[in-house]
Amino acid sequence: MYGAIANGGMIDGTRFLSKEVVAGLSGRRSLAPDRSVIMPLAFHLGYHALPIPGVMPGFGPVRPGGSLGWAVPELGLSFSFVHNRLLTPFIVADQAGFVGTAALIRRGAAAARAKGYRPVVESGARFDEATPVAG
Repeated sequence: MYGAIANGGMIDGTRFLSKEVVAGLSGRRSLAPDRSVIMPLAFHLGYHALPIPGVMPGFGPVRPGGSLGWAVPELGLSFSFVHNRLLTPFIVADQAGFVGTAALIRRGAAAARAKGYRPVVESGARFDEATPVAG
């Protein structure tokens, strides 16, 4: 989903979302606190962006506990992170930690693009071949 959002609605030449839908997913940035998480997140159609320009490009949902999905259309980049902690009293720290994690991901993606990279399937991880999972 986020790969399509980050690439104008397309992945590998197949259109999954119209350009109009993708353009409509990001709302206007606002410093007004969200009523459920008490932080300024400016939700729009289920997605949000950080309200301070320049801190974190892109948009997506960051959920309580720190799990997230994020798209950065300007870079053609998307990523997600899910961990095994569902609830936490430190929601602000989880949200703030995401900014640093996302910066590292963007830097790594930029380095891979600059040096060249190969898709995972060309590196030996053949997901199109059926293999036993266990046993």
